[in-house]
Amino acid sequence: MSLFQEFLVIAAIICSFSGCASVSVDRAVDATIVSVVSETQYSEADAIEEGTIYFDYDKYDLSASAILEIRELANAMKSNLSARVRIEGHCDERGTREYNLALGEKRANAVSELLRVNGVASSKLTTVSYGEEKPVAYGSNEAAWGKNRRAEIKVL
Repeated sequence: MSLFQEFLVIAAIICSFSGCASVSVDRAVDATIVSVVSETQYSEADAIEEGTIYFDYDKYDLSASAILEIRELANAMKSNLSARVRIEGHCDERGTREYNLALGEKRANAVSELLRVNGVASSKLTTVSYGEEKPVAYGSNEAAWGKNRRAEIKVL
């Protein structure tokens, strides 16, 4: 008898003592098989998480922590063949509308380029710049501006 079969027999015995004797061993086997199949098809490593990368004032270069986060995203995207993301570039309210649209584009492109360098196909990536048009924090102070200088990664 295999270890798995021994486990099922022990589980059936325990179940009978706890008042759920109507559960058959065959049904328990079916449930175990389904959970094993589900676990292999949908591992947490394949999950793509949305995220936000923050930038310094008037900058579009990536910090060391942002680079690590983007590399993790690239690995998850390479193992998930259907994964697609949109990278949205944002700015704070300072600067002209045109300047902020260009800076937002540079921020989105910096994230996109690092994903491509780490093996993600260009066809899985789209970028857009919203400039200062979609702030997440309102106010004319560093606390608000710091939250608005970002690139958001959205799963499609």
